[in-house]
Amino acid sequence: MSVQTYPLLINIYKGENRILIIPVIRHEIGFSVDSDWYAKICNTDDVDEIGNGVINAVNLIKESPLSTIDLKAQENLWSWKKNSKYKSWVSFWKHNDCTRVRVFEEGYYKIYSLSKSKGTKGVYSEIVKEVLLPVSSTKEEVGKAVVDVFKELEEYDKKVEATNSLTKVIELLNDSKLTIIPPKDSHFTDIDDSGAAEIYQCYSYATSENAEPAAEFFIGIAPEIDCDLDIENVRASWEEYFGKADLFEMQEKDYGIFKYRVEMRNKESHKISYLLKQEEDLLLECGMEVHSPNRRKKTDEKLEGLFEQFALGCKM
Repeated sequence: MSVQTYPLLINIYKGENRILIIPVIRHEIGFSVDSDWYAKICNTDDVDEIGNGVINAVNLIKESPLSTIDLKAQENLWSWKKNSKYKSWVSFWKHNDCTRVRVFEEGYYKIYSLSKSKGTKGVYSEIVKEVLLPVSSTKEEVGKAVVDVFKELEEYDKKVEATNSLTKVIELLNDSKLTIIPPKDSHFTDIDDSGAAEIYQCYSYATSENAEPAAEFFIGIAPEIDCDLDIENVRASWEEYFGKADLFEMQEKDYGIFKYRVEMRNKESHKISYLLKQEEDLLLECGMEVHSPNRRKKTDEKLEGLFEQFALGCKM
């Protein structure tokens, strides 16, 4: 008699030019852990091979004893990590879609794809597409269900991406709303508030996936200025933070919703900000910072043009 309890669970990941099927087994202290066994399938449309992998995973779970693996040791043995170029779970999650198979004691499979959580990184959340099949189903029928729910998920993601790419609404500290148009260049990554209390929204620009960020576009409150828009204060504040300026310009300028434009450049940074004083003690900043602009001249020129569009697209 199997010591594994129903419903049985299999995680299936699609990304990085393969499908990865990982059975989940119970641990002796009550947790669930990835099995050492997994199936890696390079043809992501091969319904027979995918179905066979799922059925083999089910049989493996039924025949598995309770795991006794040291849970800390398992961090280096996770099957997803063995089959990915990404070292962290969040990076893996970003580049891999997820479908789960649950097998119920009543004799049926529940095969369902999951969307990525919008609020919590690393979490697969709501069911997008679900298929129920009897456990007597053929490997072709099981594989086809897996392929179909992944395709439905991909269509869902395209619709969400298309919607999100049009506008984004940000709630500001004074409870007003700011609508922005995210930068369209594919080298930008939406990093939300980047973990900083003074930032509402940030987009990081990198020339390749594993490269260090070359620049950021952001919406924030410019805390270093402390709501004092006197030119000498702004210059002193920025130079304290970014170093002595080779170029510094500040001008009153109506540009969309903004009233001031400030630009500073040295070998470490090229920073442009549009500013709006919302209240006596609250600024709104739309900013760009390019790191090491002297060695990124073409990127700097390109991003300056994109930033002007980004700032002009901000609406209250």
